[in-house]
Amino acid sequence: MRIIKGRKDLAIFLQNLEHSSTYRNDLEQYPTDAETAATVLFNAFMSGDIAGKNVVDLGTGNGIFAIGAHILGADSVLGIDIDQDQIRVANINGQGTGIKFLTMDVSDVSGHFDTVIMNPPFGSVVKAADRPFMEKAVEIGDKIYAIHNLKGVEFVSKFYGKNAKVLHIEKMGIRVPRIYAHHTSDYSVIPSVIFELKTKIHAP
Repeated sequence: MRIIKGRKDLAIFLQNLEHSSTYRNDLEQYPTDAETAATVLFNAFMSGDIAGKNVVDLGTGNGIFAIGAHILGADSVLGIDIDQDQIRVANINGQGTGIKFLTMDVSDVSGHFDTVIMNPPFGSVVKAADRPFMEKAVEIGDKIYAIHNLKGVEFVSKFYGKNAKVLHIEKMGIRVPRIYAHHTSDYSVIPSVIFELKTKIHAP
């Protein structure tokens, strides 16, 4: 296992993971930048929700959260994505780690996990596209670390408030590269929030 000395070291490692050459706008796909991933993962790690835990990454993409969780000492890691090409890239990045990556709709995920990490679609293209991720996270996880668009924070907070205890909300900007025809600049920053939650169903 690679030795990581801090959040910056993790971000540097994650920056070098391979990315898919194609993205689907209907799924609101975009690569999670390494700085964002490292921030989320270290928040979870420092809260005791990674090392020795059973972790699932919903909408794993190239596997960035799953691989980061493995490096930080997760006992087991599962990465889920509906896009087979994303899973192909995740398997390349995760070769030799023992991480299981599955091509699957998030609604079909079952089981129980100590920690759920996800950067779901924001619902900008398909309304409420983030809802199945949120519903599944509170169904299967004890702790949740989720990224959401700042514009939808009121709706998201209301949903989570009925199903989980909101422990922390942190504002941040996600750096998104130009990957679609309608993008007009090399990079854009999307105002976002990270939710840290404890579910009412599973967690003591």
